[in-house]
Amino acid sequence: MTSIFHKLKSSEGRLSQQGYIIGFAAPFIAVTLATSASFTGMVGAAGSIVLRVCVLGCTVLLAFGDAMNIRRYHDLGHSGRLYRLCRPGIVILPVLAFILQFLIPAQMASAGDLGALAFLMNQEVAPSMGPAPSALLAIAFTGVAINLIYLSLMPGQAGPNLYGPDPNNGIGAMPGVIPATRSAEASENDPVRRALEEYETRQVAQSQKTARAPTPTGGAAARGAFGKKRS
Repeated sequence: MTSIFHKLKSSEGRLSQQGYIIGFAAPFIAVTLATSASFTGMVGAAGSIVLRVCVLGCTVLLAFGDAMNIRRYHDLGHSGRLYRLCRPGIVILPVLAFILQFLIPAQMASAGDLGALAFLMNQEVAPSMGPAPSALLAIAFTGVAINLIYLSLMPGQAGPNLYGPDPNNGIGAMPGVIPATRSAEASENDPVRRALEEYETRQVAQSQKTARAPTPTGGAAARGAFGKKRS
């Protein structure tokens, strides 16, 4: 169990396109849609349950998402350094939007600002985002969407690269584990194994040929010996 957790958490090696879609992209989209539905009331009475599931899903994605994204960049031949630099912005920008949209107006309203109080009351009746929070969320959403689409659609480099062997020879979501079918195919395509099998086949054929060769009988051998001219 610890080994599996370490492999999922590690950012070393590569992650295949299929492994990224199954392990990160599809769950991320599902959690995002479910979270939106729970906040907008589209799921009705089950909203609180869906929200708890979404919180759990977000926690898992945050725990393993960075490693999967970086390994996917490795599969494309990139270091993942740009992702590491931009990743904090995906968290910071929504937090700034929340501060501008709710926290600052609440502090101003508590200090006696009637305009901020009217804004908060209006949010209860007709929720809307201000221009600055909307811009921050738009930047964060655009960055996430571009990253997700790029990593989901771009095929990885064929064969090994600087970051490890081709994950298509194994299971993309679990690097280092090679399925039996792929392992058999790799063995069949191994030139050393083929040469060894051909050598063994020739040796067996030579042994069978020697075993089938006729041997002279005792009488024929004796006649040959007596018929030989003495010198």
